[in-house]
Amino acid sequence: MISKDYYTWKFADAPPEDVAAELLEVDSALVVAAVIGKSADFAANKMCAFDMERPKGLKLEDGQILCYFKPGTQILFLHFETTYDEALLSQLLAKQTAPLDIDSFYEQLRNRFVRQLLLALHVCHIVLYVEIAPTFDRSLPNIFQLLKFVREQHLLEFMPQLLRESGIHCVGDKARLCAPRLLFLFENYPEDEQKTRECISAYEFEMEDIVYEQLRQHHIVNNTSNNSLLALPNNKQFVFYNAYEPLRPDYMHPALELFKDSLYSAEFNEDEDDFEVLELAPFEGFARPTAPVNEQELEEQSFKEKHNVWHFLQRHVQDALNGNYDEGSFKQQTQAAQCKLLSFKDWLPYMQTMQKFLIAAEQNASFASRNAEYQAYVQNFEEDLSFEKKFWLHLCELGLKKGIAYYKQSATSCYDSTKHKQLLADAFLAVEEEGVGPYATAAMAKLNDICSKHWQDGRQMCEQLSLRGFPCTHPKDLPHDKHFTGVVHVSTCNCGRTQGRRDDPYTLRQANYDYYEGMANMCSLCLKVKKFHFPVFAPSTSEYRAAAFEAAYPQLRPAPKIRIRDEQQPAQSEVEELPYSQPLNDVEQSLAKGMQLSPSNGCSQPMSATYGSDLNMSIVGFGPSLHEAEDLPELHSQPSGHCLSSSDSSSSSNDEPEMMLQCKTPTPAELVSTTEYLPGLVHLTSGLELLPLFPSWSLACVGPSSIYSHNCGLQEHFQSGFLSGANFLLPWDVHVRLKQAQAHKQAQYILLGKKAQRYRKHGDRLALKIFVGFEYECSAGHRFMMCSPDRVLRGNADINRDTCNKVIQNNMPLYYPCPCRAQLSPLAQLMRVHVVTPKAPVNVILSPMVRVGKYTFTLGSSVVPRLTQSAYWILRLPYVYQGDNELLLPPERLQPENKTEAYLLANMFGIAETESMELKDIHIPSMTFTRL
Repeated sequence: MISKDYYTWKFADAPPEDVAAELLEVDSALVVAAVIGKSADFAANKMCAFDMERPKGLKLEDGQILCYFKPGTQILFLHFETTYDEALLSQLLAKQTAPLDIDSFYEQLRNRFVRQLLLALHVCHIVLYVEIAPTFDRSLPNIFQLLKFVREQHLLEFMPQLLRESGIHCVGDKARLCAPRLLFLFENYPEDEQKTRECISAYEFEMEDIVYEQLRQHHIVNNTSNNSLLALPNNKQFVFYNAYEPLRPDYMHPALELFKDSLYSAEFNEDEDDFEVLELAPFEGFARPTAPVNEQELEEQSFKEKHNVWHFLQRHVQDALNGNYDEGSFKQQTQAAQCKLLSFKDWLPYMQTMQKFLIAAEQNASFASRNAEYQAYVQNFEEDLSFEKKFWLHLCELGLKKGIAYYKQSATSCYDSTKHKQLLADAFLAVEEEGVGPYATAAMAKLNDICSKHWQDGRQMCEQLSLRGFPCTHPKDLPHDKHFTGVVHVSTCNCGRTQGRRDDPYTLRQANYDYYEGMANMCSLCLKVKKFHFPVFAPSTSEYRAAAFEAAYPQLRPAPKIRIRDEQQPAQSEVEELPYSQPLNDVEQSLAKGMQLSPSNGCSQPMSATYGSDLNMSIVGFGPSLHEAEDLPELHSQPSGHCLSSSDSSSSSNDEPEMMLQCKTPTPAELVSTTEYLPGLVHLTSGLELLPLFPSWSLACVGPSSIYSHNCGLQEHFQSGFLSGANFLLPWDVHVRLKQAQAHKQAQYILLGKKAQRYRKHGDRLALKIFVGFEYECSAGHRFMMCSPDRVLRGNADINRDTCNKVIQNNMPLYYPCPCRAQLSPLAQLMRVHVVTPKAPVNVILSPMVRVGKYTFTLGSSVVPRLTQSAYWILRLPYVYQGDNELLLPPERLQPENKTEAYLLANMFGIAETESMELKDIHIPSMTFTRL
């Protein structure tokens, strides 16, 4: 482009013919000045201060260099378009498609700007840095530091050799024309400052001190200018503020404001019109007669005319032309002249070569060089400039070392995942104290990997969960036959006399059977008690399996193979050896065929009569008669399926509800499976065709009724571990009515003589007193009774007439907070039901059902247990409940809303007449009683 007084063209293109002739006439006296920095112009033009415009129609590009030359001068301007120009910055932002990472984006902008500035420092004598703000950019010294690092560590290693290979010998080993002078052009002057000579000069001098201090502090300039990246002039101004001329004035805005004011003006006369028109004059006094001014005004006017960027730049150009360019630097020692002035013909190939090595190689991926140092420079340029990245990376490395050291010092020889997560969280905090910045996330991920490998390298626990939800504490890599959680519970044997420590169970057999069998061998009372034998699985083949629930119970191990007896029934001699046994009728034999109780399978033990013989107990109906089916009572139930109906035909004199129980001959039991066993506990929907490998319940007679004293409660030598005041059973008064009272009276008169008088005086009603207790036990071995579903028994004061009805006729919670520790409140579990039967010709019937979630667990026996009279019975409930497809763990904390999720159903007791051999002999039919 040819303007009225200057030429401009793109550097990559050949200069116009007119300007080429002009430049060739400049013989060895061409001063090259770079104009670089920031601009707010939409065309990124930083030459406005020189009253020059960029070529019209030329596209704005990053890294583009425009040449400006004014005939009659010896200055060649190189205008650098960089990413610091707002117009180019807007283009780059518009191209961003992914979410903007401000750190990476800023690093990209700075690296591109550094490349252009690096070229300017080597091919120019003067670098004019343009700043749009009135203050100094504090980030500029960091950019100069990067330039100094790149020049000293890379360019001086390969550039002299590359220039010599390219035929450039005019610059020598320094690989540049000189240490270029750095000048600053501030396009905007502070608005709050006065525009006088003193104020402008004072502001420029103050800024020069700030610039020098910053560059000196960052070692950009030093005492010898030859070794400096830049040079500052000695006793010459190098900071210029454009205070008078607006570089990009907006003429439209003041015209619009003037038009608006004229519309709302109350009076518009010729004088006001003249005044407003004069405001648009290009200078004061335009179209007015000259008026005399004083000397101060003349001086200000002269300063204003001379204070422009051309005069500012010409002083430095003259120094270069006169050979005084490097004689000294600002506050530096005087040096010999090192400035090389070249003709345009010599400077052009040098400029083209430097641009090829510093700029084009990065843009052209196919560019190659045999110089290894130059190849390393091209490949590592971005990384070398990322000093912030190196700084943040260094901080993250320090934090990572600190976090790893903290984790390893705090780690033990073996620990679980909870401890690992806690140590890892503490290590993260240690990393955050040092490591910040964009690499903190990567440092955290690396810390996680290192710490996880350290944990898994022989320090990881097995963590196989037990049935109670506790992890195994054995090392995972070391083989171990038995899991161990380290959690020890205190639990009581079946009879309640002896307490022992138990490890946290891992199998249902350990929880509900093996522990109690082991305690039975240690307890003297458990060896003597009479037990009810629950039906268990008896395989008929060696390849038996769990019934379709094996996948749901990975913690269950297959039972050991059992040697099968040839005979399906026990020998006659074995039957005769059972104490108090009676001949089995046809129905009992059919039941025995389908439900074998094999003593060889290790799941049930033969009944011993030692303790009963010593106490001279009456156990009529306890032996095989417990399995009698001739007069098996059918329990009529309410719609809930369990609560027994009450009779409304009659009532006792004491307003106690009477119990009615009707007898019905049952059908033969269903044949049970001998090839598939039930892996969990028996419940209502599991059916009687599947039996478990072992019993999870225990029902035992621990002595006669006389061993319990209602005045003293349960003594420590008989039932250990009870809390004070919570060791009493609740009296339960039951009134029954004889439906066939006349026949019963006749039989009693014949058999009992005078003893029958006490039954006769009650007429057809019989009053019974039964003692019942619902016992809870916590993991610490503390035991206590409940006097209601939501109240712990506190001694005899809590026992009254209706107390027992509260626990009999209501659902009892399976879990309840133990009162032993008020703060922790560990959960206690309903483990036993105590029953003291009356001294009367009746049997107490037990039919417990435990509702846990969607399951209702039962004893799993087709024959309802009948407790003998005048005896102390204890029903032990399962320690762990397990359904068909899930393990039912106790809640971690008992909440009010889930108290009904696990409970023992109400009305589990019934009453039946005790069969008497004498009554059978005189052919008196069996009696039936009313019940609740």
